[in-house]
Amino acid sequence: MKKFLSLVLALVMTMSLVTVSAGAKDFTDGSEITYKEAVDVISALGVVDGYSDGDFRPDDVLTRGAAAKIICNLILGPTTASALAASTAPFKDVPVTNTFAGYITYCSQQGIISGYADGTFRPTGTLSGNAFMKMLLGALGYDSSIEGYTGPNWQVSVIKQASGIGLDDGNDEFVGSQAVTRQEAALYAFNMLQATMVEYDKKDTIVVGGVEITSTSTRKEVENPIEKDNTIEKDEKMQFAERYFDDLQKAPGEADDFGRPSNIWTLKSDEIGTYANMDQLVGTYTAKVSKSDVYEAVGRTVYNDLTDGKSDLTVWFDGVETPVKTADVEDYVERNNTGAVNNTANGDLTEIYVDDDTNDVTIVTVRTYVFQAASDYDTRKETVSLTTDSSKYDTDITLDSRTLDVDDFANITDLKADDYVLVTAVNNNSRYEVKSIDKAEVVNGTVEGYKDGSNVTMGGTKYEYSATADNIKKTSYNVGREASLVLDSYGYVIAVDESVVLSDYVYIAEFGSSSGMTSTSRALANAIFPDGTTDEIVVDKAYDKKAGEQVSSKSTIARWGTDADQIGWFTYSKNSADEYTLYAVESKYDEEIASYSGKGTVSENSKVAPFENDSNSTTKADLSLANDETIVIVSDKNDDLYVYTGVKNFPAIELTDSSSEAAVSALVRDNGYAALIYIDIDGDATISGEQETTLVYVLSYDGRYVTTDNEVYHQYTVLNGDEEEDIVADNKITSDNDYYGVAHYLTRNSDGQLTDFQAATAGGSVIADTDKTSAISQSAGTLTINGSRYLVTEDTAITLVTVGDLGDDRDASIMNKDEDADYEVAANISAKELVDALKGYAYTYDYAGKTSDNGKVLEELYVTVTQATEAAELSNDASIASITVKGETVAKLGDGETNTINLPATQNDQPKFVIKPNDAGAKVVVTKNGSTDVDADTQAQTTALGEGTYTIKVTSSDGSKTTTVTVEVEVAAASSGTLKVKDSISSSVMSISSKIITIESSANATVADLYAALEVDGGNAADYFEVVSPFGAIYGEKDTTAVTDSMTVVLHLDGAADATYTITLN
Repeated sequence: MKKFLSLVLALVMTMSLVTVSAGAKDFTDGSEITYKEAVDVISALGVVDGYSDGDFRPDDVLTRGAAAKIICNLILGPTTASALAASTAPFKDVPVTNTFAGYITYCSQQGIISGYADGTFRPTGTLSGNAFMKMLLGALGYDSSIEGYTGPNWQVSVIKQASGIGLDDGNDEFVGSQAVTRQEAALYAFNMLQATMVEYDKKDTIVVGGVEITSTSTRKEVENPIEKDNTIEKDEKMQFAERYFDDLQKAPGEADDFGRPSNIWTLKSDEIGTYANMDQLVGTYTAKVSKSDVYEAVGRTVYNDLTDGKSDLTVWFDGVETPVKTADVEDYVERNNTGAVNNTANGDLTEIYVDDDTNDVTIVTVRTYVFQAASDYDTRKETVSLTTDSSKYDTDITLDSRTLDVDDFANITDLKADDYVLVTAVNNNSRYEVKSIDKAEVVNGTVEGYKDGSNVTMGGTKYEYSATADNIKKTSYNVGREASLVLDSYGYVIAVDESVVLSDYVYIAEFGSSSGMTSTSRALANAIFPDGTTDEIVVDKAYDKKAGEQVSSKSTIARWGTDADQIGWFTYSKNSADEYTLYAVESKYDEEIASYSGKGTVSENSKVAPFENDSNSTTKADLSLANDETIVIVSDKNDDLYVYTGVKNFPAIELTDSSSEAAVSALVRDNGYAALIYIDIDGDATISGEQETTLVYVLSYDGRYVTTDNEVYHQYTVLNGDEEEDIVADNKITSDNDYYGVAHYLTRNSDGQLTDFQAATAGGSVIADTDKTSAISQSAGTLTINGSRYLVTEDTAITLVTVGDLGDDRDASIMNKDEDADYEVAANISAKELVDALKGYAYTYDYAGKTSDNGKVLEELYVTVTQATEAAELSNDASIASITVKGETVAKLGDGETNTINLPATQNDQPKFVIKPNDAGAKVVVTKNGSTDVDADTQAQTTALGEGTYTIKVTSSDGSKTTTVTVEVEVAAASSGTLKVKDSISSSVMSISSKIITIESSANATVADLYAALEVDGGNAADYFEVVSPFGAIYGEKDTTAVTDSMTVVLHLDGAADATYTITLN
């Protein structure tokens, strides 16, 4: 029994409480599983399962309570184990209502597991790697007392032995004091399956003078001499799986798709999978592999066998095999030679295998390629397609199919359009079959420097390029500006998403000088930025578009003036003296121009090809297409600037005078879509379109100012993150506030002032409202505010402002650290941090924000708490006072109780619940057959729900406790009952036929006699009958009125039409 319990303990800790078995490749989070072979085999055995949502959750840990349940399931079977109950609390932190109380009680009574010295069990506690290894060793036959697994230093003995027999193989970062994760448990259990069991020649215990003395001979490995039973290792030793899982078999297989030596695991006749033979693996590399690297990995003896022709060398690259002749071995293996093997470079996974029996060597290289998702994952077709963009990366392989199916790649479900996808693939006659995919990591940061063709330093980290990044190694970066790099699985740059972001572009309308055209003069430029701001900048160096080179001569730059061949779009950087260097636009863009004159259309709104109607252009050009990301800057005849974003907001421009002109300059990608467009209008024109609004949090209006030139502007104090700054606008916001709220503007005028500065109101992409009191909540990537739910991402910018006592009914000072402060701000917080900050308060708030994706995704949000008080103390009472179903009382109201309520057929569609928790603040959720049917906040639920299994869950207002009651509502079928005469005595004077009751006159029957003589035959319990007078009155059951043939008897049937019987006196 002890050996069996050791086995139980060993296996139990690798299991979970769910029943969905799958292989690692089948789990939706399969890409997060490191130990795929282990998970596949262990889950196939049913030892470790996935969750019902398709996840494996490899990094979750197991709890002690869960372990107790699984131990009982193994020892007793799930059916018997499920009936276990605790009459008293087994430990002081395990009440009888605890889900695991029965399991913990049983295991404690049997001595399988124990509690702590303080009387607790800690059911939610975890188990360390040391403890887990001890259990596995026990399952393999190692005796704790003999091997020293007891006492204060037991961990040392355990880890020494566990490591010695390979239980931690595959995890080079094993730390015994840390909790075991699910995939680590799978790995260690997997290693145990292949470990050899042990036994002891002799082990006797005698008692001498009250002292136990154990005599023990040496430990030995258990033999398994029958060859057919050697299903794991052909060594005539008993591996754990050979004893306890004799249907499991490991056998050598053919090379896998990439050429790795492999093993095949099968369970009965079903193949679990083919996996690389890790026993033969002697070296793994993710960068260039040199010939000396190979020499060091295989060793001198193997090298000699290769060069002597005694052993074979085979090289694989992306699944293409190259047998190496003996004479060519030193092209791959040679001491002190740094030459690259197999053309390897950064980001190439290379593995070296040596067969211990033959000394044959296999070198396998797998290269990673990058693609992009062409669109979001198609939930209907369950597929996603891949595409490439040569301006960002150098993927030059051809896939046999660019469409990926979820049946082959479970992790595609989270892919969105333009996501970068890392691909490994097997080369079949120059067409590649995809074997694995992973979503690539994109890192953003400030470029601190770069070395052409080698690396780029960003955010303090130096990133080197991968083997497939030949062309993008030529990328130029703006040092000091933002960039976005795409990394492969090993941290190498495989693509450049953005080396220059759109905010690093500038349109130069004119060059000039501050003091003549001498060589020492400053070069100036009239600069227009993508956000609609303008500035006169000092130019240090600039790209000469005619010569195709950078120039530093200030006088040369200044003389360009308004030369149409020199002005236009540039990228830029700025030094500490605020001097600009202007660079050529990135190679991924073409700069296209067109000019218009006279009356006519320049562009149209909401068209993908807004410039197609350009018959009046004097310079005919095939101008760009527009998409949702296209930014358009328009300068009108007064040089005021307007900014528009996206095809839906593209400005419709009409020249309205014969002398009017317009010039267009667009930065266009290879696919024909523009990123930036500048339109300069000279003369009368109409401009219409929805401009992109910018939100600003205004702290205060600081007044109206008049300059010496009699120009008027209005100044405000606003938030920039959590810092204050001053801005100016050309108008005063129309509002009752003074301020603490959100405003928005469309653009800036030529003086840099905000234009059309107004209080933020709901409309378009903007959400806004005031004086709201509904709770703000968040869950699983969503935020609910004012009853509307929005998706939040890591890029969602949330700001919380809590005002002080402003003396005008606005006072949320109780939430502030400094209660005398005018306000406090928390900027760039997460949705959870926002909700956490509001907990414990009853509050009133204003809010404003911007959304995208048709109002689904929250991009930014400002919440202003204008009033706050401490919320009433929350209760931990989740008990239920009463539950009724159509007036029927539910009797058992304790946690976990199940009740059955039988309702008559007339209630078929009306089983209405009334649920009353003892705490009015408790939250009630009613679910029918597993799906929520009523609002989660309802306590007195009266909606008609129908027959079925109902679960009533009451959660205490503080969220700490729950009570769950199940009610099986059963409704009778419609009755088909009839009336009959009760007994033979009555039958002698009374009979029924075809709904006619015949009574002998001599019986002198009364109404009471009639009630006593009749009964319902074959009906429902709810059926009943009444004796009715000729005038419709209903006689009572004790009425002594004589029966007449003018009376009737009406049978009321449950769920069916009434039946009327007539009376005949004979």
